[in-house]
Amino acid sequence: MVANAHSLDSPALPPPRSETGAIGWARENLFNSRFNGVLTVLAAIAIILTLWFSIRWAASEADWKVVTRLGSQFVIGQYNTESACPGQNCAWRPQVGLLLGIFLLGMAWGVAGKSIAKPVALTAAIAVSAMAFVPYSLDRMGWDTRLLLLANLPAVFAGLALARYTPLGNVRGIILAGVAAFSLTLVLLGGWVPGLQPVPVLRWGGLLLNVILAVAGIALSLPIGILLALGRRSHLPVVKTLCVVFIEVFRGVPLITLLFMSQVVVPLAFPQDFSQNSLFRAAIVITLFSSAYMAENIRGGLQSLHPGQAEAARALGLHGWQITFLISLPQAIRNVIPAIVGQFIALFKDTSLVYIIGMLDVVEIGRAFIQGNPEYLASAKELFIFLAIVFWIFTYGMSYVSRRVEQNLGVGTR
Repeated sequence: MVANAHSLDSPALPPPRSETGAIGWARENLFNSRFNGVLTVLAAIAIILTLWFSIRWAASEADWKVVTRLGSQFVIGQYNTESACPGQNCAWRPQVGLLLGIFLLGMAWGVAGKSIAKPVALTAAIAVSAMAFVPYSLDRMGWDTRLLLLANLPAVFAGLALARYTPLGNVRGIILAGVAAFSLTLVLLGGWVPGLQPVPVLRWGGLLLNVILAVAGIALSLPIGILLALGRRSHLPVVKTLCVVFIEVFRGVPLITLLFMSQVVVPLAFPQDFSQNSLFRAAIVITLFSSAYMAENIRGGLQSLHPGQAEAARALGLHGWQITFLISLPQAIRNVIPAIVGQFIALFKDTSLVYIIGMLDVVEIGRAFIQGNPEYLASAKELFIFLAIVFWIFTYGMSYVSRRVEQNLGVGTR
């Protein structure tokens, strides 16, 4: 009894203090047990050794001259060669398209705020430094074109000012400006206006080709995928059957097979005198292929919603289209943002398959150069590492923006 009374009267021990800062975080997450501590040490040793040998190889042993040798062909392919644009310097046309793209990113910054400020500024900095200052050995780029590239940085702030101080500072304004910028870029690239030298579509190449196909595919596959998802959930048997057949056919056939078929099948869907080209066919096939996968992502988001929301909306007297486009669809898209962005990333990487229909994308430019110049065969690994880094920059940028959008919308938290 005395011992119990003494224990009751003794003051309670204060709770252990948790350390803060980097040391506290490391103790809590990396060294909270012996097993985790051993794994942390082994992982740190492996990372340090990997970085050490990789940096030493890249700095002292690797031969990067193949990258500088190709120069702007990585970006615009054969667009500015004498055979594509005889007697003129056409390099300014894709750079105007880049300028418009950077301007749109500035507008997006003004609408979305700080959530995408870092990737926008980084994109502009890369565009200026990597394209305006790197020497080009295989093109006819003049200082006037380089100065045009230097305008990318001011273009960010011009787009930011337009979005903040004009009525165009909303999502609808960005969409309209994006459609206008993309259309103007295509017109300039093709030279489809008086006074400009026409450039055949087969001469379009490099990263320019990948970006054009990706932008067109992303912009069109999302709305088409939404319509297909709604059609698959339709109560009309004909509409539902057509959507199911379309989705399952395109999801069941490899993209490379569809690209081969585009040379024969796509012309059958248009009049005989309708002007077609490889870029047009590739854009159609990639868009339809991605739309089938996008439809399933959207359908999954719609099925994740509780049916009570639609029932409550009908009880309030809302029409079916109002329930779909004002209640169900916004929530479904919000719930599947990671899957949607993942499909966009896959679409961008799939654009490298257009080489099978004779188009020289950025990967095929490098492969063809190595194959045609045996003296650079020893530098093949440096070339493809560089290409992998280029694709990683684009895909990581898309993933980063996606995560920031999810944080702002509270996906997974509410």
